[in-house]
Amino acid sequence: MTFKSVYFHSNKIILLAFIFLAFSCKKEIKAVHKKSTKDTVSAVEPEEEKVILTEIESKFLKRLINEEIGEQKYKEMQISESPYYVSFANDGDPYTVSFSIFEKGDFNNDGITDYVVSRSSEGMLGGNANTNRDFIFYIMKDEIKEKESHSILGYAPFSYNIIDEANFVGNKFKIKVTQNFRTYSSSVEDLKSTSLSFIYKNGNLYEESYLSSCKLAKLKSKTIFNDIPGVEKRTRSIEMHNYTETIEEIYKNNDTLINASVGGCDNLILEFNTFYKVEPDKINDTEFKKETALQLLEFLAGNTQFSKEINVAINYYQNNPLDNEYIEKIKGYGFRVLIDKDDNRKGQLRFLVQIDKIDNPYQKENWEITTRNKTAPPDNEDY
Repeated sequence: MTFKSVYFHSNKIILLAFIFLAFSCKKEIKAVHKKSTKDTVSAVEPEEEKVILTEIESKFLKRLINEEIGEQKYKEMQISESPYYVSFANDGDPYTVSFSIFEKGDFNNDGITDYVVSRSSEGMLGGNANTNRDFIFYIMKDEIKEKESHSILGYAPFSYNIIDEANFVGNKFKIKVTQNFRTYSSSVEDLKSTSLSFIYKNGNLYEESYLSSCKLAKLKSKTIFNDIPGVEKRTRSIEMHNYTETIEEIYKNNDTLINASVGGCDNLILEFNTFYKVEPDKINDTEFKKETALQLLEFLAGNTQFSKEINVAINYYQNNPLDNEYIEKIKGYGFRVLIDKDDNRKGQLRFLVQIDKIDNPYQKENWEITTRNKTAPPDNEDY
């Protein structure tokens, strides 16, 4: 049976950034770095000096500005000195997006200069969805265009972490992060902080403790699907909140499109997403949906490197109903097959397969993943 889809996979973790807060008890980051040769992290401080860019650097930032504008109408644009910025009226909710080069160097040793860009968006209020910041690694294919990019989230209204300090030490990007007070609903005194170090190596941007402390870093193959026809795209990057490696792939065969992703530290997080066009008389047929889901699972088990994990779900559903519930009855596993319909997708069912292999029960929450936690929390602390 063929699985049809018109869905393109989006980032798994969506920020709930559409809540407005009228005031804030914590200052947001608004700064760039000071370069250091010592193995320490320098506090992020406002830059006072004007930065004069080279012609190539200017062209690169202008391209980023133009991509930010896209089809939008902008109110003001400044591209004569760094940081470059563009402002949008945004129907009475104005915001400004600025770009500056935070660091440059040949991170992948191919003879072409790469960049780390600080992208900052300032809205009217600290809790505004348009107030956020990213540090983006651009690995370039030529002087102007990148072949890959990797983003580390510095701040967003309901991000998990806030980057307080940032600096380059040699070729390593070192930061100090603190739990976001809005997300964790804690007093400033109770918020936790940690220091992290990032390096580009072996075709991806890594947080160094991931390489030494996460079980998934030991995966021999950095792929999801096997070497089969139809795998159109394989992308490796870094998860912007907890800094684990992510792998995303697209499988396409005729009108079948499956978006796959894998991530995690000690615990494997596996996901497949596709859509299937069905006849009106079958769209609510429970047996049809289960049969179709099992055929999808069997295809995935036979054509990915995660057959063992997928077969756990197959064995369960062969003997139990499939009702969209997250199943935790199998020791060391959690999984579900979500099948849903939407009035905007007439005649289509969405099939979302989620499989978690739990090797570390103390690493389910974002901060625990970020800090590569291995042990239970103290008795006086909620997990």
